[in-house]
Order: sequence, then structure tokens, then C-alpha cells
Amino acid sequence: MSLAVDQVERELARLWEDEAKKSGTARVELLTLVALVSEPGLLQRAQGVITEVVRKVPSRTIVAVWKDGPRPAITAEVALHKAPGGAACGDAITLEAIGDAREWLPGNADRLALSDLPVCIWWVGDLPDHDDLFDRMVLNADVVIVNSQEMDLRDLEKLASIATRGGGRYAIADLAWARLRWVQDLVARFFDDEQARAHLAGLQRIEIDFSPRDGEKDATSTLCGLLFGWLAHVLKLPTEAPRWRRDETWAEVTLGEVVTRFEQRPQEGVRSGGLVRLSLVCNEARFELRRMEDPQAFHWSREAPDLQALAQVFRVLSLDEPTLLLRCLERPKRDPLLERSLDVAQRIVRSVAPRLSSLPPA
Repeated sequence: MSLAVDQVERELARLWEDEAKKSGTARVELLTLVALVSEPGLLQRAQGVITEVVRKVPSRTIVAVWKDGPRPAITAEVALHKAPGGAACGDAITLEAIGDAREWLPGNADRLALSDLPVCIWWVGDLPDHDDLFDRMVLNADVVIVNSQEMDLRDLEKLASIATRGGGRYAIADLAWARLRWVQDLVARFFDDEQARAHLAGLQRIEIDFSPRDGEKDATSTLCGLLFGWLAHVLKLPTEAPRWRRDETWAEVTLGEVVTRFEQRPQEGVRSGGLVRLSLVCNEARFELRRMEDPQAFHWSREAPDLQALAQVFRVLSLDEPTLLLRCLERPKRDPLLERSLDVAQRIVRSVAPRLSSLPPA
């Protein structure tokens, strides 16, 4: 049943009263999670993710969707989230904005957010260009969550800008960044000892293979661009004047004396943009992380005359979206390394990421 927004609180109070009479469940909610669904086809997925998350973190959720229409209006639907045992574990609010009423979503989401509790904004899908809805929504947020793997390479610049403009008022979290933590851990293991670290002075080449999406036009995937931003930051590569050259299925960028090559390498079972191989080539050493035929198995190796290290195989389970979202909610603090990596990545790729995801307004 569709309601006016000003009827939402009254209806929720009635639902909780009925729930208390039936099961005696106490009303406990720890935060407000607002999901902005950028495309109608993502709505069902977003609702499924939220259902799993709220069962572990009782919350008020607001799912906002929008569509074209001649008369601007916002309507709401309300229900209670239910845990597997049948107990209520949060408020479920869905807002549908018609036409120009999309502009009213920030104010209405603020009105419906639980007072004195954290507010988390989750943008679901790709960021449209020439659109300020996301920028307006984050103004009163405590945590801002995105998945850069679903975005275009050019969106790294907007994410970096949002992180900078926040000025510490909110933390920005990225599901793709959470996916990269195991890569960062295994890369760090290359250089656990002093002999291995000494080879970094002779770094000549970085090779990154990724699984492209259909009709890939970007120089690399957004996830691998962010990974390279982290590498360039921790390796202290000069990023002031990146020099690019590219072809249809590969691109190379030179930073100082180091050449990095991104190459499309489709592999069954690897999501679009996912890492297939990472190799650091030095004067007398090679450090490599390579996905095997089993897409969840990775071959880790380092080769140099003075290094005694056996190659290893690691099995890395792919985390589902609810788990990634929970990890972001469990760490509601600013992540300076993510912010710095975003900034470095967007400066490197800016000149080769001109593609727009939408046309500018008339």
C-alpha cells in the first residue's frame, strides 16, 4: 500500500505495536541505511542485499528508486524486516520518486533517518555524469558506500572529489576496495624480508591483466585502476606526468622509469573488471600473483637469485555483496589509504578516461 511520506512514522509505529503484541519483540535499530538504486533493474538485488545485512545489523532501511513521469510525486511503502526466526529486526521503507520529485529525495531521506544514530548512504550501480543527487545525499551521512567496480574509469575522479570535499565529516567505503584487501596482503608478502625489498629499487615494469566487460573501452577496469593507484602510492611512483599509449585490448602508462601495462584477459568465472594477473618485474627479480584455471585459486611466486621462497597456491573465496557491505558498516572510520589511492588513481587515468556514462542535460 502506497503512503504519503508524512504517514510513514505512524504506520511503522502501528506495525511495531502489532509485532510486540504477537511476539514480544523489542524495537532495536542501530543505524539508518539509505540505498539509492540508480537503475530499476538493480532494485531486486539491492533489496536482497539489504535483507541479509539487516538480519545481522538491525536497522532502518530506506530504498529510494525513481522513474520518469509527468507529475512529480513521492510515495512510500513500509514493512518490517524479519529475521529467519520470524522476529522483526528493522524498518523497511521504500521511496518511489516520479519525475522531478527525484530532487526531493535528500530532504525526505533526512526526515526519515533515525535521530542520533549513524546514517549510511549506499549508491547502488554506476554513477551518472552531470548529476548531483549523490553529492547532495552525502552531506549529512556518516558513511558513504559505493562499488567502484560497477562504475566507469572516469568515476574515480568523482569519488576522489567526494572524499576530499567531505573534510572528515563522513567516511567513504568501497566494496571493490574491500575485495582488494587480499591482493594487498599477498603483494605485501612479496616483500616480507629485506632481500626482497632491495629489489624494488630496480622495478622496471608492472603488468596487470584483467577480465574486461563486454565492449570494454576504458584503458583498464576501475578496480584495477584503483589497485594501481594503491601500488603507485605505496611504491612512491611519480604521478605528475603519466605518459599513455594504448591499443584495442591493452594500454600502457609510464610513470618515471616504470612502465605499467594493462591487458584484457577474459577468464570464465571472473566478474567484469576482476584481476587475473599482477606481476612486478625488477632488474633481477619477478614477483607474480596469477589466477589459475580455478578462478578462486591464485598462484603466488617470487623469483630472484638471492631469494629462497617456494611458490604457493592460495584459495581466495569470492565474498558476496551482503558480506562486503557488512564489512564496510563494521568499519565506519575514514580510510586514509583508500582516499589517497583514489586520488592517485584518478590523476593517473584522467587523460584516458573521457567516456561519459550519460549525456549532459539540455
